[in-house]
Amino acid sequence: MKSSQAQVDVAQALSAALEPVIDVCLQLGITSPELESLLRVTFVQRAFLKLPRHARTGRGPSDNKVSTAIGVHRTEVGKIRAEGGAASAKGSMQKKQRLYSKSARILLGWTTDPRFLTSGGLPLDLPIERNRERRSFEDLVDKYAPGVFPGTVLKELRRRRTVDVIDEGIVRFKSPTTRAVGLTKANVAGAARRMKQLGNTLFQSIVDSAHPRYYSETRPVSLSAQQLAAIQAVLERRAKTFLDAMENELQGRSSTALHGETKRLGVGVYSWEEE
Repeated sequence: MKSSQAQVDVAQALSAALEPVIDVCLQLGITSPELESLLRVTFVQRAFLKLPRHARTGRGPSDNKVSTAIGVHRTEVGKIRAEGGAASAKGSMQKKQRLYSKSARILLGWTTDPRFLTSGGLPLDLPIERNRERRSFEDLVDKYAPGVFPGTVLKELRRRRTVDVIDEGIVRFKSPTTRAVGLTKANVAGAARRMKQLGNTLFQSIVDSAHPRYYSETRPVSLSAQQLAAIQAVLERRAKTFLDAMENELQGRSSTALHGETKRLGVGVYSWEEE
């Protein structure tokens, strides 16, 4: 097999790990170009950390070396490095949103264009269909997303909970951003941190089989909804007992004198479900 084909095969296999991330993006209304812009920034930052340092000086990799390794132009690598991760990621994502997100353009126009605002500067309630008496949702879509069917846009905005349809076919603006219950910055950051920990454990055992990290799981079984609800309580109770005992043992070992390089160790238990 050619090496290029092997890389394609591995990349395709790796893409399954992105599915939970993509599912969250769909709920939040984050587009593919926006996510790709964030991935590029993270790629650059990670490369500076993981690529080999200079053998003699110990300095980190140069912009040119990072550019060569990850396929991003050195000018953009330097810009991302100079701006810092958070600022660069925010700027890149906003730029892609303006370019590619039709929904974002429509909502922005609705909140900034005087033709679609009340005298007090608030978004007008708009009739769905065009008429001679007042501005409509169709007018808004034609202005900020020409060529897109207004009904399709309306369904997407309702799915994201950014608009409501009230009596007599009137569209009412609710929010400039998608309302997704539970998907707060703190909650997502915590879930992402745990995904990172699990991913590091699994891939460490593949790329460095001489130093594997422990992972094991049960064989899957089929359960009814009622059985699943019952076993969930049992699982939580037994997992807590196990983790409490393991934490006490690890804390006891940690309290002894430490010598040389140290690393943090954690143990987690999780369950998974699939159709």
